[in-house]
Amino acid sequence: MSYAVRNTIILLVTLFIIVGIGYGVSKFYLESRVERLQGELATKQNDFNSKETINADFTELNARYEAALEVMANYDKVLYPANKPDDVFDFLYEINLNGGQRVSYDYIYNDSIPNVEYGILSSTLSGFGNYQDVTDFVNKIENSQLLNKIRELSIAPAGNDEELDEVNFSFELDSYYSKGVNANVDSLINEFNIVLNEDVSRYNPLYPLIQPSLAPNTEGYSDIRSSRLIGLTESRVFIRNQSGRLVTLREGDPVYLGSLTSINLQNNSATFTLNLGGILEVITLEVVR
Repeated sequence: MSYAVRNTIILLVTLFIIVGIGYGVSKFYLESRVERLQGELATKQNDFNSKETINADFTELNARYEAALEVMANYDKVLYPANKPDDVFDFLYEINLNGGQRVSYDYIYNDSIPNVEYGILSSTLSGFGNYQDVTDFVNKIENSQLLNKIRELSIAPAGNDEELDEVNFSFELDSYYSKGVNANVDSLINEFNIVLNEDVSRYNPLYPLIQPSLAPNTEGYSDIRSSRLIGLTESRVFIRNQSGRLVTLREGDPVYLGSLTSINLQNNSATFTLNLGGILEVITLEVVR
């Protein structure tokens, strides 16, 4: 074999080896790496698109966040500072004394229910009192600064014919407390605001329209049903009441169960409007000559 042929063969073998190595690297290494890099590129592209969307919404979201912070800073409700049923009892005691009303009740602590950022003190209250006092008591629990929620409220007449405004009541109370550390625990409990919503009606729908008995005449007013009209002028009347005493009355002056509503000088008469236990009655007295 000549020297030239041998060198040609060697060059061809070397060329085939180089081509084979290049094909193997391209086929088994570079292609897999390209596929992996394409996958990473797609992931990064999705992440970029997501961040670009967030960036486009940042101004609006930041404005909403700042507004939410302002609302929280000025919010009129706060959580109880700790998991202490005594704080709930003290709160109820304070609002019951505030304003002069007195509601009698039993306080039963049931359980403490923890959540992620806050907890709930569950309690039961049952008692009795004047309907308007009970209404104000419930009103202040829900509207005062410490956060409480009333559930399953029940109000019923006490069944006492002499105290028609007395009612029995019961409800479940959820009191929300903070699970964080509060450096002002004592001052917060001592300085909470007591709020009464004046727009809430205090009318008692349980009060009977027709009462079984009339209110006693504790003020000693003249009972028109047992009185006699003996004289009158344009501005006043003179009656002899049930005790035989001479009494002078002007329009609007009270009498037992009602008041003097009008004077008629031409007819020599006076008209009184009485509320007889829910039944309105108009009585006209005339001067007997």
